[in-house]
Amino acid sequence: MTRPRFLSALLATAFVASALVQASSCALDTNGSEPVKTQEPCEAAANCNDQNACTVDTCSDEKICVYTPVEDGTLQAQTVGDCQRIDCVAGKAVTVTDNADIPDDNEPCTIDACMAGAPSNTDAPEGEACQRGNQSGTCEMGVCQISCDAQNPCNDDNACTDDFCNIATSKCVFTNIDGLPTPGATQPPGDCKQKLCVMGKDTDVTDDTDVPVDVNPCTENVCTNGAPSNPPTASGTLCTPEETKVCDGASNCVQCTLATHCIGIITEDECTKADCVGNTCVPKYMGTDTLASPALQTAGNCKKIVCNGNGGTTEVNDDTDKPNDGKACTTDTCSNGVGSSTPVSQGTACGMNQVCNATGGCVGCNTAADCEGTDDFCKKRTCISNVCGVDYTANNTALPNGQTEDDCKRLVCDGAGNTVTVADPTDPKVDGIDCTQDTCNGTTPSNPNQPSGTACNQNGGDVCNSGGQCKKSPGKSCANGSDCASTFCNDAVCCSTNCNGTCRACNLAGSLGTCSPVPKGQEDAPSCTGASSCDGTNNGNSACKKDDGQGCGGTSECVSNFCVDGRCCESSCTTTCQACNVMANEGKCVNIPSGQPDVSASMTCDNGSVCNGSGVCRKSNGTSCGGAGECLSNNCVDGVCCGSSSCGACQACNVAMHLGTCTNVPSGQDDGPCSGDQSCDGNGGCKTDIGKTCMMASQCLSTNCVDGVCCNDACMGTCRACDVSGSVGTCTDIPKGQDDNFPANVCTGMGQSCDGNGECKGDLGATCAGAADCLNGLCVDNVCCESECDTACFSCNQEGNLGQCEPVAKYAEDTFPTNACVGNKSCDGSNDGSNACKLDDGQNCSSDSDCVSNKCPGGNTCMP
Repeated sequence: MTRPRFLSALLATAFVASALVQASSCALDTNGSEPVKTQEPCEAAANCNDQNACTVDTCSDEKICVYTPVEDGTLQAQTVGDCQRIDCVAGKAVTVTDNADIPDDNEPCTIDACMAGAPSNTDAPEGEACQRGNQSGTCEMGVCQISCDAQNPCNDDNACTDDFCNIATSKCVFTNIDGLPTPGATQPPGDCKQKLCVMGKDTDVTDDTDVPVDVNPCTENVCTNGAPSNPPTASGTLCTPEETKVCDGASNCVQCTLATHCIGIITEDECTKADCVGNTCVPKYMGTDTLASPALQTAGNCKKIVCNGNGGTTEVNDDTDKPNDGKACTTDTCSNGVGSSTPVSQGTACGMNQVCNATGGCVGCNTAADCEGTDDFCKKRTCISNVCGVDYTANNTALPNGQTEDDCKRLVCDGAGNTVTVADPTDPKVDGIDCTQDTCNGTTPSNPNQPSGTACNQNGGDVCNSGGQCKKSPGKSCANGSDCASTFCNDAVCCSTNCNGTCRACNLAGSLGTCSPVPKGQEDAPSCTGASSCDGTNNGNSACKKDDGQGCGGTSECVSNFCVDGRCCESSCTTTCQACNVMANEGKCVNIPSGQPDVSASMTCDNGSVCNGSGVCRKSNGTSCGGAGECLSNNCVDGVCCGSSSCGACQACNVAMHLGTCTNVPSGQDDGPCSGDQSCDGNGGCKTDIGKTCMMASQCLSTNCVDGVCCNDACMGTCRACDVSGSVGTCTDIPKGQDDNFPANVCTGMGQSCDGNGECKGDLGATCAGAADCLNGLCVDNVCCESECDTACFSCNQEGNLGQCEPVAKYAEDTFPTNACVGNKSCDGSNDGSNACKLDDGQNCSSDSDCVSNKCPGGNTCMP
């Protein structure tokens, strides 16, 4: 199109177009988001924007933003000519390759194409004919060159190009306009679009500010990524600020949507409330369960004013609105709207420490028992002319009970009702001890010690010590130091000094009670006894040493001065296979018994070798060998020295933990004699393996023949078997619903079957005590039932229908689960699923439907 040439305007246009393109691209959020109901507050949809082109942004009735994913498909707003397409998938924008979105550069001398999502504009062949609008030219270096002069101006008939003739070259120059409104184009209002020149082309560009205005106060005017819409305004929003009407959330302006909108329109009190019905304000009248205004109520008249359901009031009986006569000794009640005040039981507490009399008066007492306090020996309560008093026992009168013996005290009355304690020197504490005295120190008993050395005869003693105890004198027999006056008990006699040195004693003949040395060769109990004796020295260093055969750690410990093999020995004993610690010969140097090692530090015969009892070293059983001559047993079997010359079937001499002894091959291992389904049984025989057919337990390696196969267990439990498919040979729970026919654990017939967990449970109709007794876990009316059957007048325990939930017969009671229909009621026997509990004949009723007989003549009594 030909127009004046304004270079500065074009520069400004380029800058604005760049900004608009960036703004347009910012409207496409290619990240997407999950549809969410946020906690963002809003008043209208215009307040909500999650920057996601693939969601519809709305404001909910709760005034919070809600972002709902649009249907999956191609997004309306796209970037033209980028060889890509933006799709909405599950509320998220996804970019995919679109080779049909060709990049048109508005130049006829370029080849516009998309290759694997990449746009390109390559030059057309040189000299190829081209045309812009109605003007023709040729292609030169990718540009359509059209000749021009003053008589032939440039015009490509495109409003989005700036056309001029370059006088220097006589060629047309067509400059693309980008980012400016299309010159001369009409902009339709409210279509969420704007006509812009984009790279020289007239293009509809998304304009979310060009909203569609529908003049409806209860809709929003919204553009969403170029799509116009008028969604409803949130319910409860005022239609206009000047009126009280509200929007109903469906684009309509109504009087109300909530009862609160009608407050002030409907006059309210306790019996009339504002309500909204069908978007119209109406009065709502309260029923008789609503109390009328407090101003209409009279306290204590056994009545109350309530609403009548028509906006008015009515008076009804109220037995909770009791009268109050102000008396503590009467009971105020209402009965059918009539008040009364009845005297309470005589003796009921009232006032301050007072009681009620028989006529409703509040008095001090009726009997002495009504008075405060308690009676005892020193005082008694009285009631004279309904007044409480007290009688006191005379002063210094001793109490007949409660006296404590041997405490130097006496309990007496003080004449004022109190019990007091006075001194009594005739009541000392007698402790029964020879070495103490019995006295009173005022009101305190005292038992001071007798002087030390005072003769006594108590507890086996004969003299008092300084602590007031009767003890034994030196030389007398004792068990410990506490028996003796000297506090020393040595060698079972009381000693004048502590005689606890080794080889010293206090019980030697001729010196009883005096510490003396023990003669040589004698024992000194308890420190030098048994295999030790004293050396008899009398220099204060008497020592106790070990006899031959006793354990030792050095020669200085032994009487013989030889310590060999850890024993005090008769000699040095240094010969191979000889020792001084041989059992029954401890302390003597003898040959080591056959089969035992010699571990002496100087003469070693161990690590698989032992002595032969004659002083020679040989290999022991279980040690590896190459011939019989190496072995103590003279037998080399299975590569080890063996206790036998050969081993039997299913036996070997090299069995682990039993090396050197012919031992049964462990159970389950094969041996020459065993084959097929058999293995050694660990007892030298061949037995059948687990899971294989058997006739009796003795045939099986496991010793268990159950259900015709060798089993890993005796499998005696209820509802367990060894021939369950997939587990043959293993004791397994019998599948649910099957019988257990094993003779010792019968679970078959009689309404029983297995539950799949090793227990026998009842089938439908079987007697039960709880849910655990039934296969289906439902125990109702003491039988296993098809359902919980917890509706009144239905039972599972009816003859002919055991286990089935059926209606209870007419006039019969239903005691399950908690006496649901008993007493003056019974079941009506209907068989249409509505069996109900109703009143028996003779009971008060108000309508026919109240009675089992369905007859209530005159609304009084159920009749047959």
